[in-house]
This record gives sequence, structure tokens and C-alpha cells, in this order.
Amino acid sequence: MDSVDLRYMQIDITLESARSLPGVNLTNDFNRVEFLSRMNASEEGMHALIRCDFNDASILEKEQEAFKIIKILDQNDHSALCEVLASGPVSLIFASLHHAWWVTPTFVHPEGMIMTLRGTRNALRQVREKLSTVLGDGFKLKLGAESLHSPEFIELLPERQRTVLEKAILLGYYDRPRRCTQRDIADSLSIKQATVSEHLQSAEATIIHAFTTEP
Repeated sequence: MDSVDLRYMQIDITLESARSLPGVNLTNDFNRVEFLSRMNASEEGMHALIRCDFNDASILEKEQEAFKIIKILDQNDHSALCEVLASGPVSLIFASLHHAWWVTPTFVHPEGMIMTLRGTRNALRQVREKLSTVLGDGFKLKLGAESLHSPEFIELLPERQRTVLEKAILLGYYDRPRRCTQRDIADSLSIKQATVSEHLQSAEATIIHAFTTEP
């Protein structure tokens, strides 16, 4: 029996493009805010577990626009595990969707936000469309190794691009954190780093286009 067709995608939101979002203040108040697990969702937003890293624990007492701390489950001098209600525009998008959700690593950092998503093809397309209404073109799509290695997408690529992409996946270029550089890929294939960069960019663009536009 065939399994449900789930995809894996990452979205990179820059700090500049997030200036109008309430969550931008998190980049000033915390060193890192990491999403750990979604508990449930409603019209109010997403109930979730997060980990906050900070320099001063008193920042937990500050009222945030992006989320409300419901309960602090554990805490030390520089980190806290919290149950929150996330009610910003981006959180509300995912609270309204049943077939796409955040998975780790998903976190706010000083330069913006990385969201790692899991969901059906149609749901992830809806995510892209809804984010466009909030952020315009102020975000970048990145496909994780699992989606990049899908035969459905690999078959779209010319042989040379396919070879470079498969080597990149094998060596861990798309892992988080990365386990190799473009130079490592180039050395393993005895080609120039510039060639690796060109092939990977072209392959990623082809796959992302197919991922987000196919019916």
C-alpha cells in the first residue's frame, strides 16, 4: 500500500523582510527561540513548546506580541522551556492548516527565522501562497535532502546536475548542520567548486519550481 505523500521544506525569512511582524522583537530580546513541538491549534493561534535562550532571565516577564507564555516548565540562568500561545500572522497560518506543520529545526535567530516544514504537497503550496500575502517575496524556499532525493524530482534533472546533487546529499551538504562544503563535493568529483555551485543552484531552482507549481 502506498504511503501518504509527505514533503519536507525549509523557509528562510530574513530579518529585513520580517520588520512588520510582531515576532521581530524576539530577535532583540532573545539569543534564540526554538520551536520544539506543537500541542494544539485554534483560532487564537498555536499552542506550542518552545525553548528560549537569553542573557537575562527577566526578559521572560516582558509581554511579547508574537506569543504569550502560558507556563514556564523549566528554567536556568540562560534558557527556559515554555508552553506558549503563538498568535502572530505566521503562526496563525499554520494554526489554520491541518496538513502542514512545523518540525525541528524551526527557530528565530538574530538574522531572522528558519522554518522547517512537513506536510502534503498541496498544503505546502498553500503555505507558500499564504506567506506571500504576509511577506511578499521576502522569504526563500529550501528543500531538504528528503525532498531533493525524491525520484519524482531527481528525474527532472540533467545527468550532470543529478550527479552533483546526489553527491551533495550523500556527503551531508543539505543536513542541518551541514557536514560538508561545496569544496568537498568538488574534490570528491574532481571538478571545480564553481561548477558545483552552478549545478546545485540550477538543480534546486528546477526542483523548487516543480515542487511549488505542479498540480
